[in-house]
Amino acid sequence: MAVHYINPSNPRTNYNLKPDTRITTFNKSELNLILSIYGKNVAQGIWKDYAIDHTRDNAVFSIYRNTFEKAFLSIKKNSAKIKRQKKYILYDAYQSKIKDADVLADIINQLKNKKIRVV
Repeated sequence: MAVHYINPSNPRTNYNLKPDTRITTFNKSELNLILSIYGKNVAQGIWKDYAIDHTRDNAVFSIYRNTFEKAFLSIKKNSAKIKRQKKYILYDAYQSKIKDADVLADIINQLKNKKIRVV
């Protein structure tokens, strides 16, 4: 597994773009939190694959139980432009909101404390 971080010293990164063309991304500490719980569940054989999507308004870390299914869980990070929503939202496979929080650690604790299963 390879993780590529945005390098602020590289002139082609998100930091040097105009504000209207910037995309929302997960930073290094956020990815470390997410990948730590992801790695534990992969080691137990519960989760199999993941995908990361970035848009201007949000970034989504999708977790799959099988490569050929739709995402089992999704962690969505909203941009700072969206004021009414919490910064992080955890969704299930049917895009129903499980938990929302302003701190990513609350979402990770939800994944640690509760075994989420699709019925």
